[in-house]
Amino acid sequence: MSLPRIVCPHNRDLLQTFRDRTVAVRVKGLETAAAAAADVWESDNHLLCVIIESGSPLADLDFREEQKDLPLALMAPSCGKFRHLARRLDLLRRCNLRVYLPGSPPENLVSLRILSSVGIYTGAMIDGGVDWDALGDLMTYAVLERVPHAAIEPFAFIASHYDPSSYLDWGGLFFDNPENYLHLDEEGRVALSAAELREQRFVAPSISEIAAPQEFPAIRERLQAWRQYFVENHPCASCGGWKICLGKFAASGSGSQGCAGFFLEMLEVARQFKDRQIQAEGFQIWQP
Repeated sequence: MSLPRIVCPHNRDLLQTFRDRTVAVRVKGLETAAAAAADVWESDNHLLCVIIESGSPLADLDFREEQKDLPLALMAPSCGKFRHLARRLDLLRRCNLRVYLPGSPPENLVSLRILSSVGIYTGAMIDGGVDWDALGDLMTYAVLERVPHAAIEPFAFIASHYDPSSYLDWGGLFFDNPENYLHLDEEGRVALSAAELREQRFVAPSISEIAAPQEFPAIRERLQAWRQYFVENHPCASCGGWKICLGKFAASGSGSQGCAGFFLEMLEVARQFKDRQIQAEGFQIWQP
């Protein structure tokens, strides 16, 4: 196991406490993104991206030309008014940007489709309260729509990486997998997810305590937590969509009318996607 990437707040002193790590640095506003990126580079670490935790809709943010080359992960509550966003579409398409919107309310799913259709890469942050039928429509569009559009995660990743013989964890797309990401607070304390960071559930006082992640008890236990579903004979363990869900929505109680039905549909769409790829590779027009 390689060293996990670090997700941490923009704190110059904190960044100076470790070296040669890949960092996703968190900021509250777009205006501080460049300074945060510069501080990561100056600390002799590698910048993965700047995570902008915005309280304002995407359409209300003032993107500038000098920000277009920064790797940005924008987490916004909504898209906002598209007529306001339309004025900046040319710049946004040239930005090294991925926009993350919550899967609920339902209008966010519509916004994700619109953003994808105009060439902006996006991610749907899914929770148990999402409209699973509407999410299924978005997923089908994201994977099977033949008209060119930007990728929508996690659907594009699942469709391209699904293997019927193995499990697929896509939590890392949203910085939520301790095999790939560890989260630090302002003091450098380590949590295994953004949710646990907010709840101040820490597993180590600093990143220096985790020299060998594969041997660190809390990380090892978390990566094997899926096995408990089988020990407890949990309904999720017998779900047909288990291989690409791994119980992520067990606490929501969505059941067969929600997440189970969605992930079964996702599996079928992934198979159709793979079949299309095979057909495209198998058919070659003659060459003069």
